[in-house]
Amino acid sequence: MVDQITSRLSSVKFRKRMDRGFRCASTGLLLGAMSGLIILILQRTNVLADSSAPWFVLMSATVLAFFVGILWPTSWQSVARLVDSACGLKDRSVSALDFSRRPKLDELQTLQIQDTIQHLDTIDAKQVVRWTIPRLTIPGILTTGLMLVVAFFPGTNNTAVASAPEAIPVVLEQAQLLEETMLEDLKQLAEENKDEELMELAEQLEAAIEEMKQPEVDEREALASLSEMQQAITVAMEQLNVEQVDAQMKEFAQAMEAAKATQAASQAIESGEYEKAAEELEKIDASSMERKDREAVTANLAKLSKKLGEAKKGQLSQAVSEMLEGLENEEFSKCKSGMCKAAGVCRKQGTKKSICECLGCQLNRLAECKGACQCNKSGPNEKVAKSDSPSNNWGTGKSGQPTGDEKTKLDSTRREENVTGISGDGPSERETSTTLEARQDASRNYKERYAQFKKEMEQVLDSEPLPLGHRETARKYFESIRPKNGEEDK
Repeated sequence: MVDQITSRLSSVKFRKRMDRGFRCASTGLLLGAMSGLIILILQRTNVLADSSAPWFVLMSATVLAFFVGILWPTSWQSVARLVDSACGLKDRSVSALDFSRRPKLDELQTLQIQDTIQHLDTIDAKQVVRWTIPRLTIPGILTTGLMLVVAFFPGTNNTAVASAPEAIPVVLEQAQLLEETMLEDLKQLAEENKDEELMELAEQLEAAIEEMKQPEVDEREALASLSEMQQAITVAMEQLNVEQVDAQMKEFAQAMEAAKATQAASQAIESGEYEKAAEELEKIDASSMERKDREAVTANLAKLSKKLGEAKKGQLSQAVSEMLEGLENEEFSKCKSGMCKAAGVCRKQGTKKSICECLGCQLNRLAECKGACQCNKSGPNEKVAKSDSPSNNWGTGKSGQPTGDEKTKLDSTRREENVTGISGDGPSERETSTTLEARQDASRNYKERYAQFKKEMEQVLDSEPLPLGHRETARKYFESIRPKNGEEDK
């Protein structure tokens, strides 16, 4: 019985839910349009950044309200009451629906249910629920139109474009400089040594440089990024532990200098030539050493092994222990193995040292870029006048004439005389003071010396934290004494 009644009321229920969905959607359209209009106005006044948020709010509010309306629970009792009211059935549908849910029915109730079903067969759902335009639809459409006017009104986007932040020139210049110098050097070094940690450091610095290029980055944020890069490089240098291992390697060199066969390796370690030291260590043959030399080296290695063992120095400690055991027991193959391990430690230390030197150069570059950003200047200051006022521009001045304003005056008198004589019999001598070949040779030597000292100057600028003005003075001096093209032909 219940199914027979609800099946006849289902079309009315569907139209009722759809009608409620449309009315809720009109309300959502109005609210969404009002919210979107407010967001658009804030965007046009540069309070908020331009985005698609206004239209998203409009669509989301409308669609969400529609689905809330149609999915809101609708009882069969309310549908039956609506049918009775619209069709004048005088509560027949409500009563029949109530009787059909009872477990037992008498004859009168059964007849009433059948009579109600006959009346429900004649009803038209369109007449019961008439679809009309919700009253909030027109205000919602008008507000949406106003949104379109605000969004596409001529000239509304000019303010946002004109007020877009621009990158500070000096920050952008320093970021590009770091990318072309520091980043390329680190990537090349990481690839040559196949060092994953160094490659990760390069990627970290690359991300920081990209952040510096963003238009919204100001001077303070750029300095913070540079400080973060300095911190990352400093941590990487500390992890290499170059100085401590250097000290241990020098102690190892002192222990090895007691024998003639090991003196070459010892001297190479002392001078920091680790690649040469590794080659010399691999050449050593303990069996060819004199007993006296072996005993001296053994005694020194025993002291060093005890010291390294207490400090737990890893690979170097293992190499020394193996060398010591081989010399004490005259197992020369084991001693040779220890020598090879020590050679490996030397090569590894040489690589670490080169990496550390490269990182030190990058630190100096970062310091130079930091000074340029702090002074908000891309280059040195031309003013070198004395000032007693405090300033952040210390060290940015450069000398205009590093070679002097005037040429050197030679207070002397020169006189050229041609001495003539009468040629006759007897011995004679001739001396040529100047020739074209000599001038060409002097010019070539000058170019070679210039290239040598300019290279040394660039190395110093990369490795020493010199002020900007001093750096520019040095570069300008070398530019002023640079050999001219074709000078050797004069």
